[in-house]
Amino acid sequence: MTGIKKIKFNFIRNVFIATFIVFLISVYPLSHYASLTQILSILLGYTISLINVILGYAMIQWALIKETKSFMVIIFGGMLIRMIIVFTFLIILISFSNFETTSLISSVFFFYFLFMSIEIYYLLKKNPEEKFKLNLSTNNK
Repeated sequence: MTGIKKIKFNFIRNVFIATFIVFLISVYPLSHYASLTQILSILLGYTISLINVILGYAMIQWALIKETKSFMVIIFGGMLIRMIIVFTFLIILISFSNFETTSLISSVFFFYFLFMSIEIYYLLKKNPEEKFKLNLSTNNK
């Protein structure tokens, strides 16, 4: 496996391992104490956060081949744009659906921060020399 493919696989694997652990821990309390609407709201919040983190990781991969200034704009601008989209989507869902508001918002924020920590971990794990080599190879073209 090449380095980037291995990192992509490890990232996706760790997102789903974290998901599995959270669902394993919460299956009993949810099955006994939550209504169907609350469970569906939690699953929708998870889905929103999962799509958000996959888009974020795609942006990271794209930003790694850019120069440092562009890299920072893509990473921080992408975070801001994704956050605005998530908030807009939440406002629309809360306004026009019957989902349980507290469960939906809580699950979005919980999974958002869980996945964001995994995303930041992989961003920091990237070897600076590897990014430097990627920048050199794209600048020489």
